[in-house]
Amino acid sequence: MGRPLNFQQIQVFKTVMETGTTTKAAIALNTTQPSISRKLADLQQATGVQLFELHHGRLRPTREGRHLYQSVRKHFEGLAKIETVVGILRKSGAGVLRIGSTPTLATGLLPKVIERFMQRFPGTFISLQTEATPQLEDHLRQELIDLALTTGAMDTALFQCSTIARAKAVCIVPHDHELARLPSVDLDTLQRFRLILLNDSDNIVIRMRELLGENGYPEDVAVETNSSITICALVAAGVGIGVVNPFIANTFSGQFAIKDLNPPIPVEVLLAQSITMAPSMLTKAFSEMLVS
Repeated sequence: MGRPLNFQQIQVFKTVMETGTTTKAAIALNTTQPSISRKLADLQQATGVQLFELHHGRLRPTREGRHLYQSVRKHFEGLAKIETVVGILRKSGAGVLRIGSTPTLATGLLPKVIERFMQRFPGTFISLQTEATPQLEDHLRQELIDLALTTGAMDTALFQCSTIARAKAVCIVPHDHELARLPSVDLDTLQRFRLILLNDSDNIVIRMRELLGENGYPEDVAVETNSSITICALVAAGVGIGVVNPFIANTFSGQFAIKDLNPPIPVEVLLAQSITMAPSMLTKAFSEMLVS
């Protein structure tokens, strides 16, 4: 029967998995190679599971070792999140505002608003966390953030949501692309080119695929990614053409041409807050500044 594990054994195991050798792990943990080997042996004895095997004189993780590493890594990631939250709470004496946002809005919409807000409330500490919409919902439920900004769908039964901006998706193309000469791009033109799009969970892509299907156009996606910022970088590099929200497109407007889409695809920016936690004075002030 296995014995209880201790933190040092787990830390050594994780470091060996990530560095590849006991020698490198010893350097990373500022200890000796024999100490690392001893703790690994203790861990294997405590678990009753073979975690490594020797292969040409080097340690190689077994399948069981890889499975254990996945759990250990998630545990350490959880500890890192806890440390982040504790760090934020330590600063709350000076006034703290915890903002959650999708990466595109954090890049394309929030910087100017935060700059104005800091001028008005110079002593405030702001925590800006960028996540996908599902993670923003989780953070709001756990009261880890005061408000969330997204162009995705939020559960209005669980959160207080308001639309603070309405816009239209745009097509971005390299400056030397033939579409760069057109005033706008319609579906008939767009479907002739391979596209760089977000994945299926994005509202813009969902609507775009609906339009292509309704008009009988084939879908030809060259690259799919979960980041609008990545789409902008790929288009700027000449990889292809993309469809993104206008906030992120305007941030990088000098790197490619921006074209209206026809028919338009609407984009709404939602401000979401918890319905179980009363907003702070700073949260109210920031929300009002966003709306204005």
